[in-house]
Amino acid sequence: MQDTIIENATAVLKDRVVPHASVLIRGQLIEEISKQPGFSDKYPGARKIDADGAFLLPGFIDIHSDNIETVIQPRPQSMIDFELAMREQEKQLVNQGITTMYHSLTIMDLGKGGGENAVQRNQLRSPENLKRLVGLIRTFHEGDHMIRHRFHCRYEITNTEGYQMLLGFIRNHDMQLLSFMDHTPGQGQYRNLEFFKSQIMSSQQSEEEKERILSQRMNRAKLTDEQLAVAADMALQAGIPIASHDDDSPEKLDYVTGSLHAEICEFPVELEVAKEARRRGMQVVVGAANILMGRSHSNNLSALDAIRAGCADILVSDYFPAAILHAVFQLYEQGILSLPEAVNMAAYHPAKAVKIEDRLGSIEPGKCADLLLVSKKGPVPVILSVLINGEEVTRLHYRNDFVGEDGVRYD
Repeated sequence: MQDTIIENATAVLKDRVVPHASVLIRGQLIEEISKQPGFSDKYPGARKIDADGAFLLPGFIDIHSDNIETVIQPRPQSMIDFELAMREQEKQLVNQGITTMYHSLTIMDLGKGGGENAVQRNQLRSPENLKRLVGLIRTFHEGDHMIRHRFHCRYEITNTEGYQMLLGFIRNHDMQLLSFMDHTPGQGQYRNLEFFKSQIMSSQQSEEEKERILSQRMNRAKLTDEQLAVAADMALQAGIPIASHDDDSPEKLDYVTGSLHAEICEFPVELEVAKEARRRGMQVVVGAANILMGRSHSNNLSALDAIRAGCADILVSDYFPAAILHAVFQLYEQGILSLPEAVNMAAYHPAKAVKIEDRLGSIEPGKCADLLLVSKKGPVPVILSVLINGEEVTRLHYRNDFVGEDGVRYD
């Protein structure tokens, strides 16, 4: 494989920004980072990429996104072929800077709905469709693909019928991240019952019907602590990182860190809980879209508040993959974080959380050359080029044809 040198880049390393940098890629790995003038002259046979001053970032690692569900099912009554959807999605993801995607798929209780499109959405989340999609993620990762595809298994603990499926996924090494969720109204994300009724239930339902469904949802059976501990122990022994979800109290943190071995805290619902999770050494996850909107879509903890308080580590897209790139630059340009700190939230910290930081997540010699060239178009950061394992997989060219080469203005 021909050596590649990226020249004249503004390289964003873990702890500093290096202007006018050259990065030598040998095979699939980063070989050397240099500020030496004329560095590329030492490698006359290397392929040269002129960054023209653009930012050089490590590829983003998104450890929590259910976006594939939206791509497969863009309308409640419309379901796209799974393989076609994944092929189209990875073309979008790579051009949004995501080079490793942990598809967050839910093993959930399908029997007790209440959401406006519950029946249609549950169709995609049926056991048969879930198994198909998990198999396709593995097929893509091991076969022809653009980005790295991984499976983040989200287990809804009210799904007593899906327990054996969960254990099977662990035994077969299908998953690379496991999170335990409890979306029972009255706690966690849905502590506010009026918010739950207004946002989750159909506006067409009567108040009586809403109360009936709410009571049903609040009284669903859950897996026992013993069952959850068995699954968590199996995952721990298999080397699968474990996350908790929507933690809302120190007591919940006691449980998830003690019995479930959780080291990742996804979307804590209050600032004090995020601070406590961080104090305990957990990696705290916040949503990039939350940063762009300036608030949580479910009226819980603001990601900006968590970051300003120094108790957030990881940015994830959750449902809007493009948000990561824009959140990184917003955090930097608003003076909330340095550029390396903001980039670390999208690359190094998630890599560390899922235990792949030895090969991904930062621009360092010996690591895989998953790299992004990023420029600005006005206030908006844009992807120019993406390399994965040292191979350029996409290049974007932004044109301005208003004035032609002959100097004539064209409409």
